[in-house]
Amino acid sequence: MALEALKQYAQDQKQVTQAEIEKLVKKDALKCPTSHEKAKGGINPLISKENVTEALQERLAVGYREQQENIRRAKQLRADINKGVQAGEPIYRLLLTAIECISLMTGEKLFYDMNKENLQTIYGILGEIEIERQEVYQRLNNLKAAYEREEAADAKRRIQNAIKAHEDKLNKLQCVCD
Repeated sequence: MALEALKQYAQDQKQVTQAEIEKLVKKDALKCPTSHEKAKGGINPLISKENVTEALQERLAVGYREQQENIRRAKQLRADINKGVQAGEPIYRLLLTAIECISLMTGEKLFYDMNKENLQTIYGILGEIEIERQEVYQRLNNLKAAYEREEAADAKRRIQNAIKAHEDKLNKLQCVCD
């Protein structure tokens, strides 16, 4: 039964594509769609069946490339989620990452945008402050490591000033959360 439905779906898609090709080929050269000529950058009318088929195949190829990029990005986000859980990242950030991953896997950007907006509305600014606090803390650790590696006195002084500024910002953010 499912095989028959799949065959019927494929046949319907083939008929829709053929109908679109026929419709585009029948239009006169002045009213038909155009495609960019790759080498010259000019525009040529799509008047032959081969040109229309090529344009439709290119449109499909673009869709497949986007889908492949989404799959690659979703795999990276899944790895980021695993690392974040092990590193003790804030739940708010992990949830947003998970929602972005789901959005990429399903191909629905609206899912991510809508849920991010809802989270910010419901949880307010505290989630954003927690993310900012984590980012400042990470930069502070990076600065401390750079200070230990640096040998030049002038560079050490600049790094020390940056460390002080980050510590102050971290204290301010901590006060807001408390």
